[in-house]
Amino acid sequence: MSTPSIFCLKKLRNLEKSREGYANDWSSISRLPDEIILQILNRLIDLKTLCFCYLVSRRFSSIVLEVDAISFASPLSNPRISNKNTVSDVAPSSSFARIISSLYGESFLSAYRFLIKFKGVKSLCIELLSSGLRAVDNRLLKWKVKFGNRIESIIFLFPNSISDNDGLYLNGNGDEDENKRRRIPYQCLKDVTARHMMMLYLVKDLPLLEEVSVTDSRGRGRLSLSGKKLSGVKEWVHSTSETVFNRVEVPDIVNNCYIPVLKLPVSGYVMKGIYFGVIEMNGFQGGNDFLMNSENGGFEDKEEAAYTEAMMEILEKHKGIMHRGCLVVTVREVLTASVSD
Repeated sequence: MSTPSIFCLKKLRNLEKSREGYANDWSSISRLPDEIILQILNRLIDLKTLCFCYLVSRRFSSIVLEVDAISFASPLSNPRISNKNTVSDVAPSSSFARIISSLYGESFLSAYRFLIKFKGVKSLCIELLSSGLRAVDNRLLKWKVKFGNRIESIIFLFPNSISDNDGLYLNGNGDEDENKRRRIPYQCLKDVTARHMMMLYLVKDLPLLEEVSVTDSRGRGRLSLSGKKLSGVKEWVHSTSETVFNRVEVPDIVNNCYIPVLKLPVSGYVMKGIYFGVIEMNGFQGGNDFLMNSENGGFEDKEEAAYTEAMMEILEKHKGIMHRGCLVVTVREVLTASVSD
């Protein structure tokens, strides 16, 4: 008999336990103190698993909500499918809820609503599936962001191809289409603005947060808050009764350039066909030190470290060839605009 068959047979035998046996098993669990059950639940972390535990019983539902660390990955909705039927139950006054539902789907909104029940959570990590929009659906695009209660600066880099010092191409080829490249600043701004707003609402709704991170499955970029920066955002969020949505600002100045070839001396990588840009608040005077700051989304592997090196190299040696432009958009326009064509 094969191993899977043996496993299935054992499962069937377990199902044949008497009701009395189940009652005894449940009785054993019920005798555990709340503190022990909470210690077990704190090791689960995954939001979906915690949701199942929440539905076990009234006692479990109250204990589950005391966990202090949560992590979950959630898919985006299909951008080709209309969301008109998925947001009908969302209160009209909740602009944030409507936009979250339209961007990430009804299932994500439901998960978000469950998440904010965990008022004692201290550590939170959210991973979003990348949008898959045709305009910039490429693993070679990455961005980094300087932010607090507002987005100060976004730096993005989109090479057509990358090779290491042995000439081996990584991730395949990018896209040289000029029309698609022009959409990249808007896509980056949309990605960052949505994540930033989500983070502000999380800080507002989860008072004990000590660290929070929002990233995506393609590793394009990450927003993280902790320490003094998180404290400053908390203070800003609770400084007035006005909604977070109405107070969010988006950067409106974009400087960009195209570089045919860039050789990176430290990593040994070579990037070709680079589209590079900086989106920032008008009058922003901050430096680029945040590129090396892991709290703002530092890259973790060698390839991502090469992106940081490339960004710094361009800002130091190629800033003179950058073209300046203006993105005249509101927060609502950024979050609802389509860049898929």
